[in-house]
Amino acid sequence: MKPIEWPWKNPVMVKEIRTRMRGNRAFLLVTIHLVLLSIVVGLAYYLLMTSMSNIGLVQQRVYLGKAVFGLVVWIELVTVSFIAPALTSGAISTERERQTYDLLRVTLLPARSLVLGKYASGVIFIFLLLFTSIPMQSPAFLIGGVTPQEIIISILILSVSAIALCAIGVFFSAFLSRTMVSTVLSFAVATFLVFGIPVISSVILLTFTKSLTGVANDFNPISLSILVFAGWLMVSLTPLATIIGTEVGLLQQHSLFLTNIQITDKVNVIVLSPWIPHVAIYLVLSLLLLWISIQRIKQVER
Repeated sequence: MKPIEWPWKNPVMVKEIRTRMRGNRAFLLVTIHLVLLSIVVGLAYYLLMTSMSNIGLVQQRVYLGKAVFGLVVWIELVTVSFIAPALTSGAISTERERQTYDLLRVTLLPARSLVLGKYASGVIFIFLLLFTSIPMQSPAFLIGGVTPQEIIISILILSVSAIALCAIGVFFSAFLSRTMVSTVLSFAVATFLVFGIPVISSVILLTFTKSLTGVANDFNPISLSILVFAGWLMVSLTPLATIIGTEVGLLQQHSLFLTNIQITDKVNVIVLSPWIPHVAIYLVLSLLLLWISIQRIKQVER
């Protein structure tokens, strides 16, 4: 029976974290991220404050808090989408380009430790960016209109998205020998997941909604329910649509776990809130990509 390998004892992870945190680059990246986020939130708060006729109204305070909160989450999502793949897309391919990959493989270091060590160092750094920006959400919480549950769910969605995007970077880095190609493919997949799916879904809805509305009553309830589940699954595949869908369900039905969709007078479908399948799908996807990456390293070794 093999002894348990604790993550913090992984030599690759320790080396990568020390290398990344030494010098001024990591400090400057976190500082620039927080300064830009503070400036954007401050400007948004000022513009919204000046555009409201009477900030004392409860409903206006709710809109202001929601707007600031949504802006912060949006900026953090964009940050995760562009930084997470960059942290891991060259994790293994860079070792090949530097001709240090063979030196790593002739040691007693197993393929699992190599892949997970590279992956964990990227995830830890992106988590550093995420959790240091949590105080930027405090203005929305203090203004009102934002509950602690919304903040927790948004952080969970962003964290799971970062985990999956880092796994995508490691996956391409394990299969490709060129860092440039791995980086381009990682960014392409990340862009498609975060922005491409919502755009395609919006085009489909705008194109077919009118034609489907008139014939919805002609479908049997089972077919309509299947279409709703398929569409809801599409929403859960992308973090942007997941955040919006979860917020809409919370505002309209005051529920973080279930959403009631009324299709017709006779068809009423109850589905899980988008953040639940999103977390499950992205965690399973991350584990699958990491497992495939480990098997790829083992195959090359043989």
